[in-house]
Amino acid sequence: MVAEVKEFLGEDWKAFEKLFAEILASRIPILNKVNDYLIGRSGKQLRPMLCLLAARLCAGRCTDASVRCAVASEMIHTATLLHDDVADGSDTRRGAPTVSALMSPTASVLVGDYWLSRGVITLIDACEKETLRYFSECLGELAEGEMFQIEKAESLDTTLDDYIYIIAHKTSSLFRAAMKSGARNVGCSAVQLEAVDSFAYHLGLAFQMRDDILDYSPALSIGKPTGQDILERKITLPLLGAFAAAGADARAAVVAEIAAGRFEGVLPFVLEHGGIEYAQQVLEQQTSQAVAALSVFPDSPAKRLLTALAQGLCLRNC
Repeated sequence: MVAEVKEFLGEDWKAFEKLFAEILASRIPILNKVNDYLIGRSGKQLRPMLCLLAARLCAGRCTDASVRCAVASEMIHTATLLHDDVADGSDTRRGAPTVSALMSPTASVLVGDYWLSRGVITLIDACEKETLRYFSECLGELAEGEMFQIEKAESLDTTLDDYIYIIAHKTSSLFRAAMKSGARNVGCSAVQLEAVDSFAYHLGLAFQMRDDILDYSPALSIGKPTGQDILERKITLPLLGAFAAAGADARAAVVAEIAAGRFEGVLPFVLEHGGIEYAQQVLEQQTSQAVAALSVFPDSPAKRLLTALAQGLCLRNC
């Protein structure tokens, strides 16, 4: 699917890749070396794809400003990962050593700051004020979501509403900024902008829910380590689903085990009480809401690709 999207975007995707490399260029050789390392190990680059697809969805074309918004979205995303690796003490990401592990936590933070600054400069050069507001609000929401998650990891009393708040701020916020900026910079209507915003919000929730399901699914071989969330005392959707099905005493016992730093019984508890099935149902609801948001748009290749991306999140082994 990723290859299909990039092929559809064609010259617009090539323009993204070209500007992405150019905007990161530095006079500092070691920084260029780290940048090349990160670019060579980038993931699917979903956020810039969504940004450009939003522009194509609304206007059938992308502008230079749309491409700049796509670049900014990926730079901001990478910056947050570099900072997260330090906060989480992560030695690997996507199967490769992190900058924090290769060099130092300080280097990871500084490189993250550099990517963030270059992303902002990319926007200033060609985008309107409202676009800057989208990304500025996103950065604030990312920080708020992270701090709230830290608070809940300490208290271990996360509710479903708390969980939705966290992932809306930590994941959906950048999906929304990327897609809204892509749409706005091709002159979309208010109705189109609202629909794009709704799609991005629900897609972001579904994306994070799928990631949280995979954390409780060691049988799925996708190269992602499992069990990390609960080791960090993060109560996510599969565990919340198990809590909803279990009795009060069983819930209290599991929370007490987590508080004591004993996690061996959490996965069996989730499996026994249908936590993964519950989370899958909620994920599918979010996916359906994302697809429904696109109903205001006529049929087009961009709409079909966005629909396929959303529906693909429902596949357990995709």
